[in-house]
Amino acid sequence: MNKWFRKGNARRFHRVTMPTRYFIVPKSPIRDREIYATGANYFPPSLLKKIEANEYMALQFVERTQDQRELLTEIFDEIIQYIEFFGECARSISQGKNPRQDPNYWMRIKEHQQGFKQAVRIQASSPKTFQYLQMIEDKYLTFLNRIVESIAQSTPTHFFVSGHLPVGFKVDEMISLFEAPKFEKIPLIQAILHLSKFMDAYLEIYRQINDDNYLKQFPQEWALKEASVSASGLAVYMDKHYELYSRLDVLLYFEEHDRVLTFEGTVVDIQTDEARQTERIAINFEFPNGRDQDFLQQEIQKQEVKECMSVIF
Repeated sequence: MNKWFRKGNARRFHRVTMPTRYFIVPKSPIRDREIYATGANYFPPSLLKKIEANEYMALQFVERTQDQRELLTEIFDEIIQYIEFFGECARSISQGKNPRQDPNYWMRIKEHQQGFKQAVRIQASSPKTFQYLQMIEDKYLTFLNRIVESIAQSTPTHFFVSGHLPVGFKVDEMISLFEAPKFEKIPLIQAILHLSKFMDAYLEIYRQINDDNYLKQFPQEWALKEASVSASGLAVYMDKHYELYSRLDVLLYFEEHDRVLTFEGTVVDIQTDEARQTERIAINFEFPNGRDQDFLQQEIQKQEVKECMSVIF
């Protein structure tokens, strides 16, 4: 268990787990590169394992299909290549590199923007399977076009975003249905399920890059997530990685007061949580503002009162 979580209240400041709206980015972005980048590592070990596992499972289940196995393998191989290309673009921009510097980039982009080429080969014989693959394609193209837009308009001092990335695709509804136990023994369904999860892992990387360059000015839109909070720091689960002892800007938003607290923080512990397949990051506040610290302590105490009342009643 993470030391920062385990020590509990042995420190000077009382700590409590509470739903929190927070925004965390490196204090110093990557400088002197082709594209502005925050400096966060959006490819932590936990995410890479998730990507590898879902790719492996997708191909394994394709191998178990009885009908049109060879054709399905060719289709899945192409889709995986398209998704990995998207991942390459996301990795480049996260490191401040402009994929457009690659002479083959725009040629491949134009090809990928036409959609999955091989999938149409299964339309006549398996229209339902083709429909599922189209749902995956629709989500892929939506994200691909947005990342292309960002790459084309970004500069060394500014990463271009045009707002939130969409949510609630048809493929997401399909995948939630496919996770039901009754589909566990159907190889084709499982192959599509893991292919979609493989794609989502890469797409969500870009969502994080997009949000890190967009959401700072909209605290009301920060997601409400569980955090272990004290007046001297916090520990959170994130799908990204920061180097130990790196400096961060930590912003906390309290909707009831419409107030944003800003702290400078240092990463004091980071571990991969194998069960959650995510990163546990502990941050200490450095020389926090006294008024902000007092306000945060009051919010922590209010949370403790709520927890006590819920136990009583």
